[in-house]
Amino acid sequence: MNSRCHTMWVIGLTGGIGSGKSTVSRWLSQQGVPIIDADRTVHGLYHEPETMAAITAAFGQDILTDTEEIDRKALGRIVFADDQARKQLEKILHPRVRVAMEKQQKALEQAGERICVWDVPLLFEAGYGSQMDELWVVWVPLDIQKQRVMERDALNAEEVALRIQAQYSLGEKRNKADVVIDNSGKWEETVVQLRKEMERINREQGL
Repeated sequence: MNSRCHTMWVIGLTGGIGSGKSTVSRWLSQQGVPIIDADRTVHGLYHEPETMAAITAAFGQDILTDTEEIDRKALGRIVFADDQARKQLEKILHPRVRVAMEKQQKALEQAGERICVWDVPLLFEAGYGSQMDELWVVWVPLDIQKQRVMERDALNAEEVALRIQAQYSLGEKRNKADVVIDNSGKWEETVVQLRKEMERINREQGL
């Protein structure tokens, strides 16, 4: 937890592939909480000439589509199979994503918002944790995580294992969290936890 001087309370929301973080993020958004989404920010960066140039310099022209856009699937296949390639891509993206998300946060603050969520899959891996007032981890046991990813993405067990290994384990993330949202049961049970945490924050922040 961090005691930076600002008027906005910033929650860092993360999880692991298949943990249900996106569903939690969507629910918070529906309650009117502004979400600063790292994946969406990355998507925007993939269209920026400077970032595109850095990525093609690192990975070659083969990762471009016929329309000269970055083929994220082709890039994904490379980085999930090769640790060094993944680290190289993260080195290009993480600093740029942080700057873009900070801009979004500043705009929300200027608009008078009192709370926002940074939705970041690689929150700890990218070293963003120190910027947050509190850290939320959406957690499920490993067997449920594997099952959900296989069903959702139609991947085989080996592909799922590679993707899970590319992130810190949910157990590691859980140990670093200020708030753990257990999403292994029914969604209604998850919502009860979320409501409780939002009521606490509203109370603490006088909202």
